[in-house]
Formats: sequence, C-alpha cells, structure tokens
Amino acid sequence: MTMKKIINILASVVLLFGASTAAQAQEVDYEAGHNFITVQGGAQATLTHYNITDLITPQFALSFGRYFNDKFGTRLHFQGYQVNGGFKADRYEGLAADQKYGFKAITGDMDFLVNMTNVLCPNRTSHLVDWVLLAGWGVNVAWDKDEFNAITDKAAWQYYYGPMAQDDRFSTFNGRVGTQVNFNVAKNFAIGVELDANYKNDQFNFKFNGQNDWQVAAFVGLTYKFGVKTKKVAEPEPEPAPAPAPAPVVKPEPKPEPAPVVKKDEPLKETFFYQIRMSDVNDDAKLAKIVKWCNEYPNKTIVVSGYADKGTGNPRINKKYAEQRAFKVADAIKAKGVSADRIMVESYGDTVQPFAENDQNRCTIVVGE
Repeated sequence: MTMKKIINILASVVLLFGASTAAQAQEVDYEAGHNFITVQGGAQATLTHYNITDLITPQFALSFGRYFNDKFGTRLHFQGYQVNGGFKADRYEGLAADQKYGFKAITGDMDFLVNMTNVLCPNRTSHLVDWVLLAGWGVNVAWDKDEFNAITDKAAWQYYYGPMAQDDRFSTFNGRVGTQVNFNVAKNFAIGVELDANYKNDQFNFKFNGQNDWQVAAFVGLTYKFGVKTKKVAEPEPEPAPAPAPAPVVKPEPKPEPAPVVKKDEPLKETFFYQIRMSDVNDDAKLAKIVKWCNEYPNKTIVVSGYADKGTGNPRINKKYAEQRAFKVADAIKAKGVSADRIMVESYGDTVQPFAENDQNRCTIVVGE
C-alpha cells in the first residue's frame, strides 16, 4: 500500500466523522481515560554513513493501548516491513562500489505516553488537538538476509559481521523516543502524525562495527477509541416567569384633588452586547448609568443575566460564556462601590434567547426595579 493510498483512506475517514465533533449530545469525560487501537502507515530510514535517501523504506504499524486518565497512558506498538542497509566502498577495503541490501524486520515496543496538552493546559475547553510525548523500549527481530549474504560472501571481499553472523534470524534491543499530534475528529476517532527516533542494537541490520545505530520513522495513523465515558451535562433552569403585578386600589373621591407632584422611581435596564467568544465589559457609559441608579436608589437590588446565542458554539461552550459575561459585569459594578448583597447574578447559556436577531443574544442584561 503506497503513502498516497494511506492518505486517501484517512481523508475519507475525516469526511465521514469530522462533522460529528460539534454535534455530540454528551460531554466526554476525558479524566476517566479510554482504550484505543491505532493503525499507521509511513516510512523509516537508518542514520548511517550510507546515502539516507537509498535507505528510506515503507513501514506499517499497529498498536494497542490505554490512557489511564487525560494525561498518562501506555501502548504496545508493533512496527515493521522492509528495511534497507548498505556498505560504502570508501569505508570497506576490497569493496569496488557502494552496495545496498534489503531485509525484513519488526519491532515491538512498550511505550509510555504523556499528553502534554493536558499537562500544560489542564482546564482547556477545546479537545480538538492533543500533543503527546512518548518513550519506551522493546525488541527488534530481523530476518531474510539473502541480499546481505550475497554481498558479504563474495570471494573477493569477505566481511566479518559480528558474533551473531551464524544466525538467519535474531533479536536485538530497541529504545524509542517520539512525539505525536492527534486531531480528534469524533468522539471515538482521531487522526494523527507521529515522529519516532529508535536506538538500535549494533547488529539489528546484520552489520557489526561496535557502534549502535539510530533509526527515524514518520507515520500517519487512524485511532479508534473505545471505553470512552461520558458525563451528563446539567441543563440550565428555565427563566422564571415574572409574577403578575397587583391590581391598583382606587378609592373614589367625591371631589378629586390634584395629586401632589412626586418623583416616581425610574426602572433600570441596560444591555451589554458582545462579539463571538468575548465576555469583557465593553461599555463604560452603560456601567456608569447602572452605578448612578444604584446610588440614587440605595434600597433597591439589581439582577444581572448572562446569555449566549444559539447560532454559534455548543451548549457547553455557550453556558461558559454566558456565565463569564454575567459575572464580569457584576464584578465591575461591585468595583464601583455597589454592595454585593444588592446584586443577583443569573446565567441562561443559549437556552433563552431574549432577542429575535441571533447575534444580539450574545449579551448581558442588567435590570433594576
């Protein structure tokens, strides 16, 4: 299977599952952890004195693992297929020209995973991208060295290739460090890229020179996550209906007299509007009117209500922004000297839309009577 085919398959998966991210009805409980299976395709090359472009070969990988929580996990990773090695003529006496050979190999590693995105940002609200560091160790098994033997068994050039020369198949040590970037296209699926550096035993490629080798690999992969737990998102309480006003009591007067001029209490209603994802207080003039009203009516209270529009985001994100908008306005009023016991804060997320125009529902409404 070529790299182009692998990319086409992964692109198809994105089209199938990409639209489901914003439509999840339940919130994923990331702290609970999950199991996963990953299939990967890519390429690798060994860092030697030979031309690296001649040593690049396709690789395939399969891994099984578990994240114990949102930060730490482990996996059993199998990687292998074709591997290339080579002899440089200027490094081996008696060799007339550079010689390249191929063989088969598979590496099995136990890797430990650290989700650095969650370590560095434990309270993040978006889980679209994960950056992971990994490290592990395992064994490398190599075989099918006919091409190697065809070079080294020539009568004109004999090469001693170490204490395991008599073995047609043998195991060697492998150590690994690497990194991943994964894109969570759906609750149970992720697409990612991975870069690894593998520290190989000296004779993993049958050659023997007293120095261990490094092998680098790059993969594109698809991960299926299962055992993913969800948590129920609490629905915000609906806005209470206003109580009916009591009917006025009118006393008949035989000769009505002009009522004395009395200053009536003026109700307060100010609305703060916001751009998408914004929650800072953005109108000092309205804030000054609210504080002035509170000073004129020291025995009255105000209600600060936060809202978000249904047209953007999702219920969880909109709930967060509505709360932030309401509390920031309330805090700004307190900072101007209004007592906290005169301020009631409410938040309705996107469950209540006070305006017909969608964008106007990104707002905070302050009411005092």
